[in-house]
Amino acid sequence: MGAAERDAAAVTRTGVCEPAATQAGSTRPEARPDARPAVLSRDGWAAFVLGTLSRCYLSFVVALTVIAALPLAFGFRGSVVQTGSMEPHISPGDLVLSTPLPQDSPIPLGGVVEFWGPAAGGGQHRVVHRIVAPGRTPQEWITKGDANDDADSTALTRDKITGQGRLLVRWVGLPSMWLAGHQYVPLVSWLAGTGAAVWLAAWSWPRDDERRRPAPGRRREHLKPAVAVSVVAVSVAGLVLNASPASSAAFTARTSNVHNTFAAGTWSTLSLGRATSYAILACTRIANAEVLGIGSSITGSIGVSPGTGVTGFWPWDVTGSTDKNTAGAVNARTDALKLYGDLNALAATGTAPSTLTGTVTPGVLRRSGPVTVSGTVTFDAGGDPSRTFVVSGSSLTFAPGATVALKRGAAPDKIFFVSGSTVTAGDGSQLRGVLLANGDVTINRDSTLQGRAISLQGAVTLTRVQVTQP
Repeated sequence: MGAAERDAAAVTRTGVCEPAATQAGSTRPEARPDARPAVLSRDGWAAFVLGTLSRCYLSFVVALTVIAALPLAFGFRGSVVQTGSMEPHISPGDLVLSTPLPQDSPIPLGGVVEFWGPAAGGGQHRVVHRIVAPGRTPQEWITKGDANDDADSTALTRDKITGQGRLLVRWVGLPSMWLAGHQYVPLVSWLAGTGAAVWLAAWSWPRDDERRRPAPGRRREHLKPAVAVSVVAVSVAGLVLNASPASSAAFTARTSNVHNTFAAGTWSTLSLGRATSYAILACTRIANAEVLGIGSSITGSIGVSPGTGVTGFWPWDVTGSTDKNTAGAVNARTDALKLYGDLNALAATGTAPSTLTGTVTPGVLRRSGPVTVSGTVTFDAGGDPSRTFVVSGSSLTFAPGATVALKRGAAPDKIFFVSGSTVTAGDGSQLRGVLLANGDVTINRDSTLQGRAISLQGAVTLTRVQVTQP
C-alpha cells in the first residue's frame, strides 16, 4: 500500500484529518508549566486561605450594613455613638437603633434611651444613656452612663426623650465617626485593608481553565466577582457616608474608663481641679480678724491671686502653705473660674426657695434672687458619695447657727454653694461644702467650715473660724 492509500485509511478510521507530523508519531508540544511555586499560584493553598478569609470579612461587612440599614425601613432611628461613657455595653462607633416612645408607654426604668441634653458649649445634643432611678418629681428621671461615676447633672423629662434603644449594631458607625472627626489615619487604613480584601477575593475566585472555552451556561460565572465587588463597594460607601446622627455617650465627664479620650459633646468636668490644693482661695486678699486675741485656724493651705494680701495670721494658724500670687495660686484660680462657669451652665432640676431648710437631694437648685440657709439643712446622697448638689442664688446667706449636715455618703467637695455676688455666714454657723462666690466671702465668729471658701473677684474674711480642708 502506497503512502496516499495509508493516509486515506487513517482518515477513514478516525474521522479526523490530523497533521502529517502527528500521523508520523510525533507528539503535541506540552503547555509551559507555571514558574511560580504551587503554593503561591491561584490554585495554591495560600490563595485558598487568603481568599476565604477575605470573603468571610467582606461578607461580615455586608451583613453589618444590611442589619444596620434594614430596620430603618421599618421606622427605626439610628444614632452613631461618639463617646465612651456607656462602655462596655456600648462603645464609640456603635450604632444604636431606637424607636419612638409612645406617650402612653411607661418610662423604661433601667433601659437605654436617646434624648436631648444640654451641650457644654450651649445648645443641645443627642445623648444615649440609661435611666437608673426616678427623679425628685413624678415627671423626672435620673440618667447615667454605665461607665460614669456620676449621674447626669440634669434630670430627664419625657418630652426630651426621642427614642428607646432596641438594637445595637457593633462597629458599623466607626468609618463615619472617623470621617466626621477628621481621624483620617484609621479611616484610610480601614479603606486600604478592605480594598486589599476585595482584590484578594476577586483574584482567588475559582475560574474555568483558561485553556478550555467555557460552556455557554458557564459564562455567567464570570459576572459573580463583579457583582460581589459592587455589593461590597456599596456597603463600604454606606458605612463611610452614614447619615445617622451622632449621639454623645459622655454626658457626665467622670468616666471610669481610663482609655476614653473622647470629649465631643460632653459636659465640662465638675471638678475643683487645682483649687483642691486650698482651703481658702481669694482674688484680692485673705483677712483673719481676731476676737479677744483669738483668730482663725486653717487646716490646709491658703492662696490669693492676683492680689497678694494676707493679713492677721500667725505662722501656726495655717498648717499648709500660704501662697501669694504664686503659680499654684494662679492655676487654682483659673480652675475655680472654670468650675464657676460650668456650675452656672447646668440646667436647674428645681427652684431654690428663698429660705432653704430641711432635706436636699442631689440636683441643681437655682434661684434668680437671694437664698438664705436657715436651721439644719441635710444633704442626702442616698448612699452614693459621687452625687452632686448645687445651691445657687444671686447671693447666699447662712443665718446665725445654720447647720449643714451630710447624710448617706454626701461629701463636702460634692456640695456647691454658688453665689453671683457674696456669701455671708452668720455667727456660730456649722458649714460643710464649697462656698463659691463671685464677690466677697465673709464667715463670722465661732463658725466652722469643713470644705472650702473661694472668692473669684473679691476677698475672704474670717473671724475666729475653724476651717478644715477636705
